[in-house]
Parts: sequence; structure tokens; C-alpha cells
Amino acid sequence: MNALPTKRQLLRERARRSTLAFMRHFFPPREGMGFIEGPHHAVICRVLDEVLAGHRHRVIITLPPGYTKTEAAVVNFIARGFAINPAARFIHATFSDDLARENSEKVKSLIELEEFAALQPVTIKTDTKAKDRWKTDQGGGMLAKAAGGPITGFRAGYMDPARFTGALVIDDPLKPDDAFSPAKRAAVNKRATNTFRSRLAHERVPIVVIMQRLHSDDFVGHLLTGGTGEVWDHLDLPVLIEPGSEYPREWTHGRPIPHDLPAGPLWPAKQDAAEIEVIRADAYTFASQYMQRPVSIAGALFDMGGINWYRDLPAVDYYRMYADTAQKTGQRNDYSVFQLWAKLQNGGAALVDQVRGKWEAPELETTAAAFWGKHKGKVVRGLAVEDKVSGTGLIQSLRRKGVPIEPIQRDRDKYTRGLDAAPWIATGQVYLPAEAAFTEALRYELQTFDGLGTGFDDQVDPLMDAIADMLGGYGYSLDGIF
Repeated sequence: MNALPTKRQLLRERARRSTLAFMRHFFPPREGMGFIEGPHHAVICRVLDEVLAGHRHRVIITLPPGYTKTEAAVVNFIARGFAINPAARFIHATFSDDLARENSEKVKSLIELEEFAALQPVTIKTDTKAKDRWKTDQGGGMLAKAAGGPITGFRAGYMDPARFTGALVIDDPLKPDDAFSPAKRAAVNKRATNTFRSRLAHERVPIVVIMQRLHSDDFVGHLLTGGTGEVWDHLDLPVLIEPGSEYPREWTHGRPIPHDLPAGPLWPAKQDAAEIEVIRADAYTFASQYMQRPVSIAGALFDMGGINWYRDLPAVDYYRMYADTAQKTGQRNDYSVFQLWAKLQNGGAALVDQVRGKWEAPELETTAAAFWGKHKGKVVRGLAVEDKVSGTGLIQSLRRKGVPIEPIQRDRDKYTRGLDAAPWIATGQVYLPAEAAFTEALRYELQTFDGLGTGFDDQVDPLMDAIADMLGGYGYSLDGIF
């Protein structure tokens, strides 16, 4: 009579057949703790299983930072690939050599575990010392390099189309800090056609790209809009699953993979609805890295190419403050914003400083007074506030404190005000700080502003006031009032 398999043998067999079971099985001996699983892990691992089974050959997975994408799609995917075929050959590329070597070492350490040997004996050649390039005694191996560096003398996979022989795995090929550099984006994107594909042993060797979105023209954007001419199976996982959201029409070379995840937070144990609401404050980062929907640099109403992004403020004539106060302070309501602008000696106008938040009336007054006090050493010609709802009360309270404050009557709708401001932006008369803490959130608002109430526009409102006042706009001016 055959003995029944032990629990350990059953776990090993499951790990042999499933990437998710593989992660569950090998995470504890590697990390000394249990694997904390989210609903998205099963979806990602199912897609990776299909790659290993030869059913998918060009795959993109996009998801937020910190959601264990490297653990799943690099470390465990590659290690399980060696368990399936010890002669498999992998190339791994990411944004830096240091990170590539670290990921390579993790794969190597995993397949050297005793637990792994019980699943599939794979031995590393004893003459292999480099962390970024090593071979197995069974004829396989791995090369790990920065995405922008040389990848020579090694190919992913080999000439045996009937079985899985390896893959090219690209994980975050661009640093977030480099996302707004056209030259750095172009350099990485160019490698999709002139380097990466030439490193495949044959065209059916899989390419797996996994990353957080950073820019509309980042590596994934390049691929989804036809950068290589190939169609990519795309698993798109935003931090907040919204039912009924449509796959963007401009992603002409993407084929969405259904995930069937429930509406709401992608991984509630990591970030629940309240925590997601907090990260919305940085609107551009939220849209790109968390929701996987970076907006076009062209903007909805404003020509973003005309903005002067300064690091050193040009010579100043005088300063003035502008404010936009919210009607309510609930989580889904607008923010209140105070901005300091400079009228430049060259005729332009520059945003110098900003504070933004959701404050009730007493705290709103305190914040306004503190912002005024922060810049009292400058020649500030007063504070202009929209005379409406909470702004009316703020005007009265600050006047009692001796702050030179003047109400703004906005008698035009946002769209018309935007049309009036647009020429000044397009012709280079508006200067915005290139590296302020609020820069990316403001950039996103400007890019998506359509004047029709889409998304947040609390930072754009005082910006349009400043343009109208300092540059001429639609005829109202506060000169001579203060």
C-alpha cells in the first residue's frame, strides 16, 4: 500500500504548480516571517503562471509602489522558472545596477535553500562570484543589469520553443526622479527596440514588464502606444478599484487582462480607504504611481510647454498673496490654498510659496496669519481672497488683525477665466518652482484643468487670480488698493 503524502510533500507539490503557493512556501524560510497576502497577489501570480506555461509572451503589470511587485514578478517568478527548468536563462533589468544585483542575489539565495533543493535540485557553478551574473551547473543562468546599461554576451532563453527556457524581466526601468527628464525617458524607451528584443534567443521568449506608472511617456506608456509594434497583455491594478472604468483608448497596443477584483482598495490591509484619501493630496503622484493613469504633459486647457520652471527666482518687483478657501472641510471637498506670488522685473509673474490644507474657520484664520507672518520681511502688497462663504469670514477676521486684505469678486466661470489665463502661460510669462514640495500636485492640476469641474482645482483658482492681477488677465487689478 502506498503511503499517503505528508503535509510537507503536498506543500511542495503545490509550490511546484503555482507561483502563489511558491511564494507562500518559500517566503518564511527566506524572511523569517509569514507571507502577508493581498487579493492582488493571486491575480498577479495567475498571470505569471500563464507566462511560465507558455500562454503569454508579452506581459505588462502595473501597480502601486510597495505592493510586492518585485517579490512576485522578479524574485519568485525567476526562482520558480528555475524550478520548472534548471537550464532556464533570465535577464533582469531595473533602474540601477545596485538594485539589479540585490534582486539577483535574492533569486540566487532562494534556489540555494534546502527547501528549494527538495523541490528541484539546482546548483550554482562554483566559479560564479559576480552577484549580477551567474550560471547553474544545469546550463542555466541569470544576468542582472541597470536598464540603461550594457546588456551583452548573454541572451534570455534558448532555442527550444516547445518549453519554457527563461525570460526577460524588466522591473521599474526608470527612477521616479527621472520621470520628467525627456532625455532619460527617451534613452530607456529606445532600449525597448534596439537592445531588449535583441537579447531574446527567439521571439517567443517572454518579456515581463512590471512597474508603477510615472509619466504618460514612461516605458509602459511607450509600449502601450505601439513603441515596439507588439501587442502587450496588460494587468492594470490601481490602488483603488473603480467599477466601470474604461481602458484608455490611446493604449492601442495594450490588451487588458480581467482581474475580477472587488471595488475599493486594492490591498485593504496595506492601505484602506482613509489612507488612500490622504495620499490623494499629492494629485500627480496619486494619478500616476497609485492609479496608473499619468496625464498627458500637453494638459487639458493650458499649454504646459510654456511654463517657466525655475530653480532660482528672477529679480522681483513686489509680492502679493492670493487665497482660495473651501466651502467645507470634508474628505472629498476642496482644499483651502494660500499662495505668495512675485511680480518680476522682467514683466512675468512667479509663484514663490504655497500652503494647502483642509481647515475649519479658526484654524483657517490661524494658518492665514501664519503664512502672512512667514513673509512679513518681503514687500507684500496684501492678501486677496475670494469674498464667498469661508472667505468672507476670513476677510473680516484678518482685517481686525491689521492684515491688508482685499476681497475678490469672481464674476466669470472657471472655464472663461482659464481661457484668459492660458495665453500668459503659453507665452512664458508664468514662472513656477521646479522643485517645491507642492510642484507635482500643482503640475497635475494644471495638466487636468478643463474648467468644467473635473477633479481638484483649488491651486489653479488663486493662480488664475494672480495672472489676472499681475499680468492683466481679464481686466481686474488690485494695484493701488493696498
